[in-house]
Amino acid sequence: MPFNGPGIYEIVPYQAPTLNLNSINGSLTSGEVIRTWTRGSPPSDNAVWQVAIAKGSGEDAEYLIINNRSGYYLTSAGEGTNVLSQQTSPSNPSARWRINKAFRNGYDVWTINSVAAPLQLNVEGSGLTSGTNVIAWTIENGDNTTYYFDPRS
Repeated sequence: MPFNGPGIYEIVPYQAPTLNLNSINGSLTSGEVIRTWTRGSPPSDNAVWQVAIAKGSGEDAEYLIINNRSGYYLTSAGEGTNVLSQQTSPSNPSARWRINKAFRNGYDVWTINSVAAPLQLNVEGSGLTSGTNVIAWTIENGDNTTYYFDPRS
């Protein structure tokens, strides 16, 4: 499940490939908490994300990650806080991410690091169950901080 730059993706935690990143309940309310959820076939719109380039290219590219259902941006408010789907300006650094290649057991996976602070998306406590919070945490590049990007149309 490669990341090929801008596109529409289901974002899947490496350590829990039966789950995805989900704007829970498909809410159209700004500030919805992002949690893992059991993958559907096809995935619901609240589990699909548009990745758009905001600035730069290559390893220095900054991306916006936009929920397909709400149109809100994936944002980080600070270390240890829940990652949210929020209505904000695309120029807001908390809505910008760097997506960097990593490797796990021969698989190509990616980290999603905040532009606003040295934080990355982290499946809290390396959770393997549906409903686990996705938080912003210090960059550590563990299995719970790497993701597959499953292309969707």
